[in-house]
Amino acid sequence: MAFAVTVGFSVARTMRDGACSVKNAVPESALSRRVKISPVIMSAGAAHGGETAKTKADPASERRPGSHKGFVEEMRFVAMRLHTKDQAPREGKMEESALPIQEWRPRKEDYLQFLVDSLAVYSYLEEKMIESNSEMLATFANTGLERTGALKKDIEWFEMQGFTSPAPTKAATNYVKYLESIVEERPGAFLCHWYNYYFAHSAGGRMIGRMMSEMLFEGKELEFYRWDRDVKEILGEVRERIDAVAKPWPRDVKDECLNETSMAFAYSGTVLQNLAKKG
Repeated sequence: MAFAVTVGFSVARTMRDGACSVKNAVPESALSRRVKISPVIMSAGAAHGGETAKTKADPASERRPGSHKGFVEEMRFVAMRLHTKDQAPREGKMEESALPIQEWRPRKEDYLQFLVDSLAVYSYLEEKMIESNSEMLATFANTGLERTGALKKDIEWFEMQGFTSPAPTKAATNYVKYLESIVEERPGAFLCHWYNYYFAHSAGGRMIGRMMSEMLFEGKELEFYRWDRDVKEILGEVRERIDAVAKPWPRDVKDECLNETSMAFAYSGTVLQNLAKKG
């Protein structure tokens, strides 16, 4: 999965100055792009090669792309639709970004701001998993994907080089406020943000990290892109946890989670906007 740089960038300019309240944290243009899940409803006969039922089928027979592999695959499928064709030729559905990643030219100060904003979001996500009374959310505490410790080390390294750490931007604080507004009443939607934020960083985010390393730090690998063990192994374990948690969910709860994907992309994109500079 490439990093969430598509839908997020389309609304980043509107959000980054904090012009909208928590209630309207994402403009109408982004809301209109929410992914609506269209089930492929199959009758038992169709599943075995018969004709597809044109009448309303039993809810138990509904199918979503990837559902036969588990809920994480459903989440991955929806996320890939929000990538551009150049990022994901087979599955991407979005228009190309105004400023392709290859043309990003941030300064070191911009990268430090990205780290500070990322820390604000990751800190909230990780603290909530530990402190929550929700058994479901507690399942995702201490998975091995946690990034706050690594981010603090990288920010400290910048300070040792003479940089002064800035405060988080409104892009980060607005994202945290939005997460606060959904975590109790819509934990499935909250899990969508958690999944996309961590999994995107472990994939396309690492590619961006390598590019920034060569561009700004003479090849130095920051702690943000290191894990205590093989990240692929950790991701596999977390996929199993998500599939187990979501297995008993009714279809409407699963769809609420999937439909939150564009919001996850939009908010994470505003944080990543720190790096999308022409120079």
